[in-house]
Amino acid sequence: MFDPGSRYRDVPAAVHVDEQGRPRPWVTLRVPPATGPTVSCPVRPYDRLDLLAYRAYGDPGAWWRIADANPAAAADPPSALPASPGTRIELPQPVSAEVLS
Repeated sequence: MFDPGSRYRDVPAAVHVDEQGRPRPWVTLRVPPATGPTVSCPVRPYDRLDLLAYRAYGDPGAWWRIADANPAAAADPPSALPASPGTRIELPQPVSAEVLS
């Protein structure tokens, strides 16, 4: 149902049949996993989770790894980083040395 790189790939899927008999697939609640070891990183001006993920992992689609490690920073919308510059957030390891500088 989901891409192998998706954070939802292991979430159980279910099917609801509506009043007209049409199947409606859905996924159950995803509980964020423990992220393991992290490293603290300062937020730069205009940073977003996708930009941090690109610098840290070479993949902007891996923003959800940072969101899982920083639930308060992944507010509305999830691609925006509401923390002010200079605030430190946690990045799951391993990360690129560029993001730490």
